Amino acid sequence: MVKAFLHEILENDRSRVFVVYQSLSFSLLMLSIIFGIYDELKGFHWELHPLIMRFELVVSAIIAFEYVGRFILARNKLEYIVNPLSMADLIAIIPFFQPFRVLRFLVIGARFLRIAYRYRHFAMGLTFIFRAVSFEFYFIFSFFLLFFFASLLIMYSLEAGAGNPQIRSLFDALYLVVITMTTVGYGDITPVTWEGKVLSMLIGAGGLFLFSVSVATVSAGFFNYVQMLRMGMISFKDMKNHTVICGWNETAQVIIENLRRLGREIVLITEQDIPSPEGFYYKKGDFGREDVLLDAGVDKAHMVIILAEKLPGFTEDSIDARTVLAGMQVRDINRSAVLVLEILLRENAKLIKRRRIADYIIIGGEMLGVLISRFAQDKSYGDLLSYIVERTEVETLEWGEEAPLLEAERKLEHRGYRIVGVIRDGRTTFFPRITYQLRKGDKLLLIKEHSKEERV
Repeated sequence: MVKAFLHEILENDRSRVFVVYQSLSFSLLMLSIIFGIYDELKGFHWELHPLIMRFELVVSAIIAFEYVGRFILARNKLEYIVNPLSMADLIAIIPFFQPFRVLRFLVIGARFLRIAYRYRHFAMGLTFIFRAVSFEFYFIFSFFLLFFFASLLIMYSLEAGAGNPQIRSLFDALYLVVITMTTVGYGDITPVTWEGKVLSMLIGAGGLFLFSVSVATVSAGFFNYVQMLRMGMISFKDMKNHTVICGWNETAQVIIENLRRLGREIVLITEQDIPSPEGFYYKKGDFGREDVLLDAGVDKAHMVIILAEKLPGFTEDSIDARTVLAGMQVRDINRSAVLVLEILLRENAKLIKRRRIADYIIIGGEMLGVLISRFAQDKSYGDLLSYIVERTEVETLEWGEEAPLLEAERKLEHRGYRIVGVIRDGRTTFFPRITYQLRKGDKLLLIKEHSKEERV
């Protein structure tokens, strides 16, 4: 339960809770950086120091919470601790207001790095939005520069030339133009010539128009981005070490529900309409096409699962043929990914096994038939399978020394692990004998029971 909550709030960027929490933490972190830079350059009034210090403690607590949360979610705890980004998070936890100036700059640098990496999802979204409206944005920006500098120079020439005592420099004219353009109008500096007053009216109207057009343009880009995300038209070429699922059916829904707990990003490819995808990314298209597979980032994926997606007018043979062709394309694009194929007919599965296209082949009803027959033989078989699926997790651990299996069992027992297999030279020995001799570089296949909190 704790891991599920932490994953939802820290890693699952498709959930509403993630967006709300990350928006809040991003805003607070940015404020802390701004406050730190201001204090370094100018310094806060002494009466504000207690308030700013409390704010810094809140920011440090948020960063510490995220650090501990990601540590809990990490499969390899040691690798997470020694990761440079995790070390930057540790530095960012330190409150900014320190007597040592070097440490203050180090904290600001770590927090900048944290924003650049931890909140990259927001940056990707903003990049897409501005890219979608880039032509309109550049046009508005060019018009703004022309309007702004023309107004500034004309206003300065008119008022300084007329001897306006309030405009003694170009900066005074800049202040007047900006305040008028933003329709604030403090009235501390005002034009004295009738030409300057007319220009002020034009600047006010022009500023309001430019602001409205800018907001409308960015809003259109944002809604277009959301719409394209829902329609599966976004490219995920930059994604790495994710899982790609090709095809949408009940099996896909179960797979997604279980994979979300592992904290791995998921991209679904299908021609079907998915109204409101939550917990995964959606790419609409035919997974038999190479360009669609590349848009889903198959070339950098950790695992690709191709399901027997049933479509109108397709026989079981044609569905299997589509699955196999897609599998061959995936293997050509990414030879290192784990490839899983779901096949409907046993005859087709035999052909694929001989060609060694996939790492794992699941035959539609065959697996279910075998399980039911085993349940009929002995009820305890079903209990064992339910226990393994629902109450345990499987991990691999690289072993770093030569030792008997029994010694490794004793070292790992206090952490709740049981050794169920040894992977050596690509081959797995399941349930090795206690006299089995481990070598340096062997990978141990471990099974561990979930804690009570995780089973809730």
